[in-house]
Amino acid sequence: MASVTTFLIRMNFRSSIKSRIVIGFLAFSTLLTMLFAISSLSIRERMQNDLIAQTIQEDLDAYMLKLSLNPNLVSEEQVSTKIEGIITTPGNLQLNLPANYGELAEGTHVLDEAGKTYIVAVNKRHQVNNQPVWGFIKYDISHIENSSKPLLMAFGGMFLLFLLLAYLLAIYVSKKALKPLSRLTAKLENLTADTHIEPLAPYFNENEVGKVAKALDAYAQRLTDYVIRDKEFNADVSHELRTPLTVIKSTVELIKSNPNISAKDLDRINRIERATKQSTELTETLLLLAREERKESHGLERTQPGLIIRNIVAGFEPTLKLKPVKTKITENDWLQVKAPESVVSVVLSNLIGNAIKYTTEGTVHITLNKNSIVVEDDGIGVTESELPKLFDRHYRAGKANSKGSGLGLAIVKRLCDLYNWDIEIKRNNTTGLTATLTFN
Repeated sequence: MASVTTFLIRMNFRSSIKSRIVIGFLAFSTLLTMLFAISSLSIRERMQNDLIAQTIQEDLDAYMLKLSLNPNLVSEEQVSTKIEGIITTPGNLQLNLPANYGELAEGTHVLDEAGKTYIVAVNKRHQVNNQPVWGFIKYDISHIENSSKPLLMAFGGMFLLFLLLAYLLAIYVSKKALKPLSRLTAKLENLTADTHIEPLAPYFNENEVGKVAKALDAYAQRLTDYVIRDKEFNADVSHELRTPLTVIKSTVELIKSNPNISAKDLDRINRIERATKQSTELTETLLLLAREERKESHGLERTQPGLIIRNIVAGFEPTLKLKPVKTKITENDWLQVKAPESVVSVVLSNLIGNAIKYTTEGTVHITLNKNSIVVEDDGIGVTESELPKLFDRHYRAGKANSKGSGLGLAIVKRLCDLYNWDIEIKRNNTTGLTATLTFN
């Protein structure tokens, strides 16, 4: 778990704009410093060797010229243990000279001998007493290579110092560069659902962040217009639906008052009355969802789910007569809910209706507890992977064999969220589903 957390922290750090600026700045500074150090050391070594080679070559050429003019010239004393001058002839090389010296061309050469590095100057163009004479000067530069170590350490210290300065500069630059973006983020975080939408673009210059703020303003305005139109439409539809429903309700009451109505017709009128009541409750509930507001009963008024459940089951009697399905209502405790009857009715109608719809044979158990209602069926059930999708809009389990819009459970979930209720649907041990509605 700790490794996963560390990995996520690293990923978040790498993905942030500030970290990318810092990493890019450090990478560029590191590369630039290394190239500078390598090039400086290479140029220093090359210039130093070239200067030494030129000096000893000039000294050798001058001495060989003097020797050719004056064969009796005595060589000067050796002024350094690191410089060795040798005068010899082609046919009689000194024994202390390597054999390959005879093959060296005139000029200077860098040779490795016995673990040491030498610059060797060669002169083969002069004669003494009409005999060719070769002159060599060897200069030991091993000590120069060893002297590069302190320089490397100095470059290492400078590299660390430059890296630290680059990091501090990167932090400063990233803060300055991201300051407008941080201001925009702060303004967005302070916005709430009740906040009056105020344009963001006037607070920023016409740069990249200003363009983002302008785009956000346009997007927010489009969303606001859409929400306003949606709420107005829902309010208008809910208001207009009440009129025909009221007409149907009054007509049903008028027909029921006729003493000569038959029992069969009365049963049909009762079904129309229940459907009208359900439509009225659904219209009122959808209006609450559109406004995202809770309508609660004040004082001691409460809704009794037990009575609602019996009315819902009675409404499904024609469906239950067509298949071998029974309903069983168990009241373990007397339950009251502080919520509108219409809201409770819509939620329970969807849960009980789905249980009856998807049960082809068996019993639908409805249990009332102290603060919850459990609806358990013997239906076809769903797979484990389908459970999290049941509350999605327009999702229908087993789409090939089911009918409907797939909105019922989505409406149930929205109502539960609005009233802070808990709704859970899980698979039974054998078949079917169990829906548990808990009132908080």
